[in-house]
This record gives sequence, C-alpha cells and structure tokens, in this order.
Amino acid sequence: MGKCDVVRVLILELVGNRSLPMGSHSRAGHLAAGIVPTASAVRGVAPAGYLSMKPLPTARLCALAAACACALWLASPLSPLSPLSAPSPHADASPPSPSVHARPSPAHHALAHGFSRAAVFPGEAAPEPRNAAQAKLGRGQLLHALQWFEQRRRGSGARAADAALQIAALDRVGLPPSHRDGENVMVGIDLALRYDAVVEPVALARASAALQRRLDAAGLRAYAVPGSPALLAAVPLARLEWLAGLDAVAAIRLAPQASAATVSAGVAASGAELLRGFGEAERIPEAVRRRLDGAGLTVAVIDSFGRSRAASLREAGEWPAAADTVEIPANGRIFGHAESSHGNSVTEIVYDFAPGAKYRLYDVGDLNDEDAPFSLINWTRAIQDAANLDANNQRLGPPRAQVINTSLGEIGSAPGDGTGGAGEAQGLYQAIDAARANGVVTIVAAGNSAHSYWDGQATAGAAAPVAQDFDPDDGGAAAPVEVNVLRLSPLLRSDDDAELANCVPFYADPELGALHLFQLSLTWSDWPTRWGNAASDYRLQLVRWTDGRSDRRDGERIVAQPAGWTVVAQADAPQDGRPGALPTERLSYAASAADHTRRCDAVVANAPPGSVSGAGIFGVRIVRKTPSAGHFLRLFLSTVHELEHGVMARSLDSPADSPQVLTVGATSMIDFIDASYSSRGPVLGPGGVLPVAPSSAPKPDLTSYTMVATRGGYMDGTSAAAPHAAGLAALALQHHRQVAMIEARKAAQRPAATLGWHAALAETSLTGVMRPDATPSQRQALAQVQLDRRLALADATERTLKAVAGARGNRMSAEPVDNVHGYGLLRFDDRSPSCFFAQMYAADANARAWLVPQYLQYAPLPPGEAAYDELHATYLADCAGD
Repeated sequence: MGKCDVVRVLILELVGNRSLPMGSHSRAGHLAAGIVPTASAVRGVAPAGYLSMKPLPTARLCALAAACACALWLASPLSPLSPLSAPSPHADASPPSPSVHARPSPAHHALAHGFSRAAVFPGEAAPEPRNAAQAKLGRGQLLHALQWFEQRRRGSGARAADAALQIAALDRVGLPPSHRDGENVMVGIDLALRYDAVVEPVALARASAALQRRLDAAGLRAYAVPGSPALLAAVPLARLEWLAGLDAVAAIRLAPQASAATVSAGVAASGAELLRGFGEAERIPEAVRRRLDGAGLTVAVIDSFGRSRAASLREAGEWPAAADTVEIPANGRIFGHAESSHGNSVTEIVYDFAPGAKYRLYDVGDLNDEDAPFSLINWTRAIQDAANLDANNQRLGPPRAQVINTSLGEIGSAPGDGTGGAGEAQGLYQAIDAARANGVVTIVAAGNSAHSYWDGQATAGAAAPVAQDFDPDDGGAAAPVEVNVLRLSPLLRSDDDAELANCVPFYADPELGALHLFQLSLTWSDWPTRWGNAASDYRLQLVRWTDGRSDRRDGERIVAQPAGWTVVAQADAPQDGRPGALPTERLSYAASAADHTRRCDAVVANAPPGSVSGAGIFGVRIVRKTPSAGHFLRLFLSTVHELEHGVMARSLDSPADSPQVLTVGATSMIDFIDASYSSRGPVLGPGGVLPVAPSSAPKPDLTSYTMVATRGGYMDGTSAAAPHAAGLAALALQHHRQVAMIEARKAAQRPAATLGWHAALAETSLTGVMRPDATPSQRQALAQVQLDRRLALADATERTLKAVAGARGNRMSAEPVDNVHGYGLLRFDDRSPSCFFAQMYAADANARAWLVPQYLQYAPLPPGEAAYDELHATYLADCAGD
C-alpha cells in the first residue's frame, strides 16, 4: 500500500457517529495536522451524524496528504490510532466511452479457423480465437467456455436450454463461483483508449460513460471502475462475443477478484464460500440440498437510509431487488428521506452474504435532525413489526423476519445490566426480548465507545456537594482530579505537544461543526425499582479553560480573574425520588470563538487563514449533590473526543448488553489500523452496579470484520462488523434447517402414534406439510410445536456462531472467552460443519426435542448408529479443533 493509499484510509470523517440519545456504530474522521478538512469531504453527511460514503478523488487525497505533512504522519506509528473509518478508494462511478479499436495481428488471422496443439486444459486442446472479437477474450477459460457452449448449442439446435448450457460450459472450464452469477460471467472490460486519454480524467470519464450507456441499452449490468480505463460487468456467456466485438472494447478478462461487484472483503475472510458449500453436502437430504444463499429467509435491517443511494445500489446489483424488498419509512415520510448512507452500506454487506434472502428495511430517519426525537420509537416499532408483535409485544404469528440487524446504539437511557432499567429504553429491551421469544435472531453492534467512556464509583464522603475525583488511585496526586480533560481523537489533534494536544479548533465551516460539538451523557446506579425512584442527585458539567483577565487602575496592574476552568454548560435534572425521576444527565454544547483560550493560539496560527475561528480546552466535571451517595457512575461522550482519564471496559452501548441479542465487536481488515475503539464488556450488575464476579456469558458475544470496502467507500466501526455477522447468521440458520431435516426424515419413517409431539411433527415443523397419520392431539399442538422449532433453530444458530468463533484459530486471546472479543472471530473453515451437528445432538440444546428417542436403556442401538451423546462429543471436539 503506497503513501497515497494510506492517506486515502486516514482522511477521515470523524464528524460524529452518534447523536444523543441514539446513533450509528460507524466511525469517521479527518486528518487535522494543522489543517482544516474541506467541507466537500463531508457533503451528504447528516449534521453531526453518519459516516459519509462519498469518496475523494485520488489526486485530491494526495494533495491533502502533502498539505497535512503526510510524511510526518506516515513516519509515526499507526497502530495506536484507534478511531478510524476511511473514505472510499473509489470515486463516484463515471460512465464509459468509445475509442480506438484494437485490430488483431496477422497471427490472429492465421489461427482463426483452427486449434493450437499446445495443451492448456487437461485432456483438451487450448482454444484459439476464430475471429477478431474472440481474440479479445484471450485464450483461456472465457474463450474455452464460449467455444464449447457454441459447439453444443449448434449441435442441439435448442435455445430453451441456453442458460443451463452456459452454466455447464462454465462448469466445464472450472470457473469459480466468485466469478459467476448463474450463466453470467463477472468480467473486466478494458477500454480501447490511447494513453493520453487514459491519463486525462475528463476524456477517460467520457469514454467510460459512452460504453456504459451502450451496455445499459443492451440490457447488460456494467459499472465503471473509477479512475481506471475499465468497466466491470456481469455478462451472459452467450453475449461475450458480441460485447468483444464493440470498437470501444480492447479486451475482456475475468474481473479482478478484489473488485468484483465491490463485495465486502469480509465475505471472503469470514469463510462465507465454505459455509455456502455446506448446504450441498451429500448428507443433506436431496430435497432440501442447495447452495446456501439465505433463500427462504427474511432479514430485517433497522437503520437510517438514503433514497438516492438506495436507487444507485439497486441499479448496480448491490442491493436486493425491489420485488424482494419491503421498505418501511420513518414517521410517515418517504423512505430514505434523510439521505444517510449508513443503512445502505449495512444492507449492502448483508446482501453480499445472503443474496437469496428477502429483506425488510426499516428507516428510523435522521438521527441528527428533525427525526431524532422519534428514533427510539421508530427503532422499537421496527423490531415489533419485524418480529410480528403487537404494541404490547404479544405474538401475532410467525415473525416477518428471522434475522434482524441493527447497527445502532443508545446511551444514557439504560443501566448497562442487560435491561431497560424502567427508563426510556425499556420498550426497546422488551421488544427485543419478545422478538427472541418468537424465534428471531437479533444482531447488534457493540458500539464504538471504548475511547470515549469513563466509569467509576462516586467519590465518597458525607458532605455535599462533592466533585468527582477521576483518578482516586493516584496516591501521589497533590489534589483530586476534578476535571477530566477532553481532546480530539488522535487523528484529529493539531499538535503532539502535551498542552496543544488538548486544544479543540473551532472550524469556520459550519459543516465541520461536529468537531467542536460536545455531547455527554451521565448515568448512575440508582434506577427505579419497586421500592423507589432515583433519589440521588448528580450534576454534569462541561468546563473550558479561561484566560486570566486583568484591569489597570491608577497605573497599577491588578488581576481581576485568574486563569482556570469555567463551566460553559451543565445538566442538572432533579433526582429527588419523585415518580419518573431517572438517574441520567445529558448535555450538548457547540463551542464557538467565545470559548477561545490563548493557550491554543499556536493552533490557530498554524491553520490556513480564516479556516479556524479559535481553539479551546475543555473538560468534564461531575458533582455529587446528595450526601453519602456511593453510586457507580457511567460517562459517555461523542466519539469525536476522548477522555484524559478514560476506561475501556464496560463501555457497551444499549442494547448491546442484552442477553437476548448477539453482540458483535470489531476487528480491522487493515493491519495497521486497529479497532480498539470497539466497545466491550462486561455487562454491569443488577441496577448498573460494578459486577463483582466475571460473567460466564461475555459481551460482545463474538467479533467480525470492519474497515471494509463497500460500493460507497470504506466502512468501519462495529456498524460494519454487525452486518457481517447477520449475513452469516442467515446462512447458518438456513443450514440448520437442512441439518434438522436429517433427523426429521428418520422420524417420518416411524408411526406418528409412537412418537411424541416434537418428533412426530419434526418434518412438518420444517416444511409446513402435516403428515397424514398425525394424531388429533399432535395436530392441536402444531402451533406450539412450530414456535418451539423456531426457538430451537434460533438457539442452535446462535450457539453455532459462538462455537465457530471459539474454535481453535479463531480465538483472539489466551482465555477461551473475554469481554473484548467474546468467544472469538466469526470465521468458518472445514471444521465448521461439525459445529452444526454438535448443536443438534447437545443434551442441553432445544434441538434434542426433535430427535427420535433411542431408548438406550431398553435396547441396543441399530448397527452403525451411535448414541446421541457420543455424536455430540465427537462433533464438538471436531468443531473446536482441539
């Protein structure tokens, strides 16, 4: 990766990934080594909101690199830089254009009607082009498949079998699935352009646009490769020769693996292709055997969307088709009215894994604008609708979606103990609980708060008011640390000097206002219970460093006010035990030139003229107003900033702490960019107290990939990790249905009257077709049995994902589980099929209810059949790889 590529990753948009009380779990930011990020880099971002997927051209990135003293950045260690999310390496796709036709050499003509005897494919002669168009296909798999197909089609004379024959031709030449879509071949199309046109951006864009229009008119799906003289396309094998015959085409080759349809790199890294193949194993009943793609399932994505971006993604084939999608708008508005790219990219990642699924997309609206007050409501209603629940969370029938992904987080409205705490988020937690009770697998991002979080016991003492000491264990401190200094995240700091590093610049451009917007939330362990409401009172304050002021009187200099901290904003709601009193305080403050301090003059002096109106130093102060109140405090702030005294543990957002969800942490796909911002556990004790013992159920549950390329750009944060896990969950659930059919077929061979409800209706619960010999009582129990089956499949899916993450090679720490990565990295390999069967035969798994009783104590097992406990132990050991 070159310097300019590194800068492309580091030119960030850390303009806020969270609004209070709710926001997304993507990360973003800007380099700020003494320079102001341009507004063009953040166009299209909701104010103080989501990651913009709008890319910057390479030339622009390199220019910014020079202006930001890129060499200095590249010379410094990158691994400690935590809050990262990069813009796209692609520019907006510019359409194609015609050019010079590449004429074949005389040698091409000489070989046009024959085959060379040089063996390329085992057992067959290498193909030779028969005309100028075929010459553009090269002499490899594409030409071989085309010629084989044409020969067989002429011989059969039947056009009805064209699609199947094209697929057979691709099978014949061994083309891997990553280069195929049915009878379509994923190809790269090189433009026939002179060098001066290739290096001239306008001419290149014009040429690309012209060819793209030609292909669109012909019904082919093609996309320009930004900044390159090439297009990528999915082309039926039968139309390759026509395409190659166009004058604007210089050559056609297999599409570059890394760029094919801009599929997230996490798909391959997760072992998704291996998992897909599990569905075609011989031991799967032939009637349900198929490559796994999510077919038969519905995935719900709850997020904030952009209407125009959705249209372009669908046109590009990166989104589910309209016929397979239900779009639910927010607050009676048009779907995607906020024009946020966040949910679009999340959906794109899930779709990369499960293109055969149907989708329900719930737009929660603009989290940073007029919809913000409704976001928590929209989120809760979306879960209820997806799980087919009424307003009271009662089941109305089977869920509308079997998997839910929500890359959103909420802070300051729950105690952190896995419940809603009788606060504002209670309805959300209850809906999640009810969804799980209806057999829905809910995937939740852990959050990005590890660097923007602090917690601790309230400073003790009978007196009041008392300021919190943020570093009580520092025995050498001359005085309590009453102000927790805020600073921009490392990539945004304008200077490495210890003091100037604390300076927050006030950018003149209003679109960059989020960089000096302070959003804070404080909660403590005094949540309402049946015995009372919050009765302990705390004050949350934002303070700034103020220059000393002096007056002159009678020629003598007199100091009127010394330099020091000044409160600029505070939150101080009453917590006096009255009904509805909650232990929460929130504030949001936008700094301005009035908050400037002379200590930060050097920051302003080093910035381009007029770009920065000033810079200030800020901190957080917490004051206990109630005597002798010893509560556990939690402080969150916007992830643009970090705390001088921070705590990474217990930084989970809500509802990531819920035991009814699979919580996903993040690990970066790029080696030198870490994901240490990923929120972590453990979950707090009841009522939000410090847990006294390690939990056997870690949070997050597992880890998946972030810092991945989507069609709109690089996406990171746990927002990107969660949809990877959701896509794999859909495939795993589909495979568990297949695996369950193995034992269901055994039960179907025995008289229903000899079996209990679950075993007798095992196949019915999977297919919906009632067996003819079912007893009346079994028929009456069908609804309950189907619910039990949904729960068993959801349980097996979650347990399998954890088992795969915990297999040898996927564990991410010396401990079997931890509260940073959970069980480990969710990555499938050749051992993973055993994980599915291990969950079927586990004695404590609900799947056992559907197995045919073996009656081991009464009769020996049939020849060749092993006991379920023995099967479980064998498969479990194979799954773990120990």
